[in-house]
Formats: sequence, structure tokens, C-alpha cells
Amino acid sequence: MNNNEPVIAKPKPYLVSVEQGKRYAWCACGRSKTQPFCDGAHRDTALMPVVFVAEKTEDVLLCGCKQTRKRPFCDGAHNNLQDTYEEASATEIAAMQNASLVTRDRGDFGKALLDGGAFVLTPDHSAATRKGALSALSLIDRSDGATHLSLTLFTAAGRTPWRLYEESDTVLFVVSGNGVINIEGVRFDVGPQTGVFVRMGEAFQFEPKGEMQIATAICPQGAACWPDQLTGSFDKRFPDRCVAFDRVKANIMADRFYQVLVDEQVGSTGVTQFIGGVPLSRAAFHRHLYEEAIVILSGEGVMWTENFPAQVMPGDVIYLPARQGHSLECTTHDGMRLMGVFYPSGSPAINY
Repeated sequence: MNNNEPVIAKPKPYLVSVEQGKRYAWCACGRSKTQPFCDGAHRDTALMPVVFVAEKTEDVLLCGCKQTRKRPFCDGAHNNLQDTYEEASATEIAAMQNASLVTRDRGDFGKALLDGGAFVLTPDHSAATRKGALSALSLIDRSDGATHLSLTLFTAAGRTPWRLYEESDTVLFVVSGNGVINIEGVRFDVGPQTGVFVRMGEAFQFEPKGEMQIATAICPQGAACWPDQLTGSFDKRFPDRCVAFDRVKANIMADRFYQVLVDEQVGSTGVTQFIGGVPLSRAAFHRHLYEEAIVILSGEGVMWTENFPAQVMPGDVIYLPARQGHSLECTTHDGMRLMGVFYPSGSPAINY
């Protein structure tokens, strides 16, 4: 073994509680017996620990594979330690083999309730409300147990009234259709699988060519108003608000991929939006520190939690509270594509 190369202490990150103002030394060599922290085992190597002071009291994920580029924090590099994404073990599969699929609470529509407040929702479009050319169908909100995110499906059949969230950021995803999203008079041409960010206090409007469907995350949850005129508050520090999916720009994660569409690059510091591809497989059971909403764009499969599985199909919505254990299985030979949004912002590759 090359003493100047780190060794993998653990394929996945360590969940650690840190205290504001306290100093920590993260093991970079992988040889420490007190992982993820240094015990001096690096003395015979050229690898030095990373010393940091916690900015606030919180739970963090410290890298265990020692391959991260964001030392000492996990950046998802452990997903590329092998050619295929970590899949469910034989033990995991055997433990759930007799579990019955959870059905929706309203026949073909409604929720399939899973563990810990997680659910799969099949939208009932007949329940949408309308204002002018805009219809809105609430998919996730506070009444569902969501603490930060809300998700609404907008359908625009013509130029819509202006809409404004004074105290919330808005993260848009064009599910289908083409047209323009107008933010405070700045127009963005959009098509399917495009993410758009609207900062709090900015009014926006849809101008579809025919009809557009837009999945919209609001964070923090808040009420909308319908201004008669623009506020003139477009934040020019972030002129580029629109990011379209581009397979060439996607990040490879073993045999999966993802592309972040909305994050701090377009001004969103609270919420991350991504689009991802999942091959025919069943992921290993894992958790995230963030609250997440997922829209299935194509492909079919099963969402598994500790005790309950539910079928997922195109158009279905999944809600996962922070730290909720889960495993998404794709049963379609051509794979599954999905859009996800989560809070707090980060990388969709990070799990534990």
C-alpha cells in the first residue's frame, strides 16, 4: 500500500453532530481508529488531517471514502467507487419480500402513505383551481406534513396573470410544453425539462405556446398574491435564471446520472433542483439530510421505505421528509427519469 494514498475507511459518509465554534480534525488518510476524526495515524504518510471550526451546531456528513473534493464534507464521491450504484442487498430484499404494495387513498388517485410521513401521490387533475388561463393543483404542502417545501402543478393554457411570492423563493420545472416564463419583464424561452428560478419578491408570468405544465416548488411555504403591475425587483446579480437539461453536462454517478438545474449558480441558496436518470435496478436503502419532493417523468417502479412499498408511475409525486430511509426501484428496462427538489440546498449525490 502506498502510504501517501488515502485508504477507504467507510464507503459512505459519517453522520456527525458538530457544535458551533468547536474545532475538529477530520482524518484524511483513512487510517485513524477514531473515524471520521484524526488519531495521529497519518504520521507515516504525507497526508495531513483537515482542521475546521463548526460554523453552527448541526448534523453534517463527513467523508468516509476520503475521495471527496469538498474536504472534510461528503460530496457524493463514494457513489463512483464502483461501476454500478449501490443496490439493495439480498438481506434487504428478503426482509421486504412479503410486503404488499400500498394502495392510494382515493381509488386511482390520492396518497399511498409510507413510513415516517413519506408518501407517493397520484395527482387528481380534476381538483385543480383556476384563475384566468392558469390552473393550479396543490401536490405537497404543510397539511401533508411538509415543513419547508411545497409543490404545485401549474397548467398554463394562455398568458397567465402575474403571480408573486413576497417571502418565498420559487423553483419552476417545465414538465411539458414550450413558451416563455416572464420574470419582472425579463423573458426566458423554455421547453420541457427546463428549470427556472424566481427570487422572493419577483413577479412571474407564463406565456405558453399552446399549453405548458410547470411543477413549482415554493420555499419556505407561503401565500401568493396577484399583482396588477410589476415591482421592478428583478435581481440583476443573477441574470441567467433558466437551465435546460443537457445529457452531455450531466454528472455521472456509477451507472446513473444527474444534472443540477437550479442551485446557487442561478441565485438559489435554499433549494436545489435536479433531473436524474435511474437504470433498471433497486437502490440500497439510504437517507438524506434534506426534505425532498420528486416527480416521476418517465419509467415505472416502486418506492420502498422501512415497512411499506408503493408503485410509482409517470406523473406520480413522491414526498420524503428529511432523514427518511428509502429505496427507489426502477422496473422499466429503458430506465426512469425524475425531477427532484430538496431543502436545504446541496448535492443529490450525498446520502448516508
